[in-house]
Amino acid sequence: MNTCKAAMRILKARKLYVIIYLVLIGTMMFSISWQIMRGSSTAGASTYEPKSARIAVIDRDNDADHVAESLRSYLALDGEMVDIDDDSVSLQQAVASNYVDLIAIVPEGFAEHYLQYVDGGTDAQPTIDTVVSYASGAGSLAQLEVNEFLSLTRTSYLGLPQSQRELGTAMTTVLDVANDDTKQSHIAVVSSSFEDESTAMLGTSAFAGTIKTGLYPLLLVMPICTFLVVSTFNDSEIRRRLYSSPARTVSLESQQMLTCGAFGLLVCVAYIAVTFLLMMLAGVSFDGLTIINVGLAFVSLLTYTFMAIACGFLLGSTGFNEMATNGFANVFALLVMFTSGMAFPVDMMPDPMILIGKLLPGWWLCSSIDYAFGLGTASSHGVDYGMWACDTGLVALFAAAFICLGLALGRIHRARPTLASPATTQLVR
Repeated sequence: MNTCKAAMRILKARKLYVIIYLVLIGTMMFSISWQIMRGSSTAGASTYEPKSARIAVIDRDNDADHVAESLRSYLALDGEMVDIDDDSVSLQQAVASNYVDLIAIVPEGFAEHYLQYVDGGTDAQPTIDTVVSYASGAGSLAQLEVNEFLSLTRTSYLGLPQSQRELGTAMTTVLDVANDDTKQSHIAVVSSSFEDESTAMLGTSAFAGTIKTGLYPLLLVMPICTFLVVSTFNDSEIRRRLYSSPARTVSLESQQMLTCGAFGLLVCVAYIAVTFLLMMLAGVSFDGLTIINVGLAFVSLLTYTFMAIACGFLLGSTGFNEMATNGFANVFALLVMFTSGMAFPVDMMPDPMILIGKLLPGWWLCSSIDYAFGLGTASSHGVDYGMWACDTGLVALFAAAFICLGLALGRIHRARPTLASPATTQLVR
């Protein structure tokens, strides 16, 4: 127990690695999963919700006959209204930076000229100046709404009795009708007979994809934390003191690995809990998730974590220094991530990349999760517990290989003559 307590104190003293490699990088990976969940959760909507345009209305007619105010109210039904200053610099910056999708400018004297037009006093129809952002399709649609508002206003104006014809009254009528249509009219999305299956697939793919993202931060933090513990106990001064004690070397190393394993178990439990929390916040359904497939995914992640701990044990037993271990962990974790099928779809990866991936544990972690849920590389086979066991067993074999190499190389490292205490006296001739 004293060895376990000492190992915990070592991890606590070097908590900066946990914060950087686990918390910060884990947060980055969760953020990616969060964006994917939010994007996929809208796929099951019952109505079509188009992207709203950001619109600014510039009034240079002093709101004559409430034209500018009515136009803002009409455009606000489908867009997001923003305010910008009416000067050339502000207008140019708003369009160049894509801050707005559409700028509608009511020119001076527009209300008077438009009233003459609808009364038949002139054939020249006045227009509202518009500027559409170069990168916005929503702005082009909003521009059509400006023309639609003017057309509907003219139709409503001509439909009023001669004695009641006022431009403000006609615009109010148009706004009332538009408000009623907005509340009652929606573009329905026809649900297919596979809606329930699609919902279940959405939940399982979100859960499985988020669990796969754990392979990168876990392969960073667990080897380094394990290395810190093992290398500290393998320090020459500490090792000589431990050898002088009645405790056996196997017992000391077992307690060190037990402490790191308990830490890895807590990390895996936390990763699963945060995954469920993200799904809940993103509104992703839990349909398709069962105790069996969630449990199998947890076992796969835990086995992978133990493999990462075994890798750290190998690094700590062979006498690597801290800088070399950091460099190796970062390069190895990136290599595993980009060849595992988590970062890129497998059908987009070149054959040499797939071949390298199959020689590394990350590929078999992702494959085991796919077989637990019937996704990705297992989509053509479906759920297969036998293949899941084989893939998880391969990850466990990586862990066993790292442990065996660590024990063998550690024995060689301990047998070096550097274990001898430095000379404290010298002969003087």
